[in-house]
Amino acid sequence: MNNKYDILFKHQVPNSMDGIIIFGKDDDYLKPQLYNKITDLENKIWADLYNNVSELQKKYASKEFLDGLKKLSIPESKFPDFKLISRELFKASKWELVSVAGFLTEELFFDLNAQRKFPVTDIIRKSPRFDEKYHGEIIVNDEGYTPEPDIFHDVQGHIPLLANREYSNFLHKVGILGDKIIKNELGLSRDLIDHNLKRLQNFAWWTYEFGLLKKQNVNAANDIDYEIYGSGILSSQSEILNIVNCAKNKSDQSVFLPYDIDEIILTSFNYSNIQDRYYVIDSMSSLYQSFDDNQHLFFYEG
Repeated sequence: MNNKYDILFKHQVPNSMDGIIIFGKDDDYLKPQLYNKITDLENKIWADLYNNVSELQKKYASKEFLDGLKKLSIPESKFPDFKLISRELFKASKWELVSVAGFLTEELFFDLNAQRKFPVTDIIRKSPRFDEKYHGEIIVNDEGYTPEPDIFHDVQGHIPLLANREYSNFLHKVGILGDKIIKNELGLSRDLIDHNLKRLQNFAWWTYEFGLLKKQNVNAANDIDYEIYGSGILSSQSEILNIVNCAKNKSDQSVFLPYDIDEIILTSFNYSNIQDRYYVIDSMSSLYQSFDDNQHLFFYEG
C-alpha cells in the first residue's frame, strides 16, 4: 500500500508492472511515428492480431464501437497511419492522436484527455522493437494479451469509440476531472490526491477499459447477454473469448456484476491476467449520467 487511505480499496492483488517503463510529464514521452520505418514483420503481427479479433468484434462489440470503426481508416493488414487517423478522428469528435513512447502515468494520461488528446504508441507486442525496449526484462506479452498498451490496444481498442461524440465527450470529462484532482483546489494532502486519482483510475479500468453493456438487441449475431465496450477487452482475443465462455457457462473464470460506481471506484484491478470480474452497465447513457452525478466520490477528504 502506498498510503494510509489505500486500506479502503478492495480486491488488492499483486500486479506484474515490474519492469514496465512508465513515462511522466517530466520525461521525454513524445515520440513521433516514423511510418516509413515500420517493418514487414510488424505489419504481419498487426494483421494477425486484427484477424484474431475482427470477427469477434463484429459479433460482440457495442454499436458505438462498430459505428466508430466505419469512420476511421484502420487497415486490416498493416500498421495504421497516426496522422491520417488523427485527421479523421478530429473530424468525427474533435479529438486527436498524440504519438508517445509508451505507458503514461495517470496524471499525464488524464491531462492529455482533458485536452481531447489520446496517447498512442507505435510499438506492437511480440516484435523486436518491443523486445529491444525491454531488453533484459521479462514482460508477459503474447497475441492474446499484453499488460502494456501497444499500438493494437490503443488504436483498435480505443479509437473507434472515440469517434462517437457522446463517448468522446464522456472521456473528455474524465480527463478534466483527473486534472481537477491534480490541481487540488481543496488543498488536500498528497496521500489524498494520490488516493483520489486511484479512485478515478479504478473507474476508468472497470468502465472504458474492461466494461460490458447489457445486450441492446441491435446485433442478431450476438449470442450472449452482453455487448463489449471496454477497450482492453476489444483488443484482446483472450479476453473476448473468456467473456463468451463465461457467458455461455463454459467457464467460471470470471463473474459478471452489475455496475455500481461506489463499488468500482474502491475495487483495485489486476494488470497481469485475464480479469476475474466484469461490471455491466445498463446503457452507455446510464454510464455517462452516473459519472456526471457522482463526481464528488473522487474528492474524498479523509
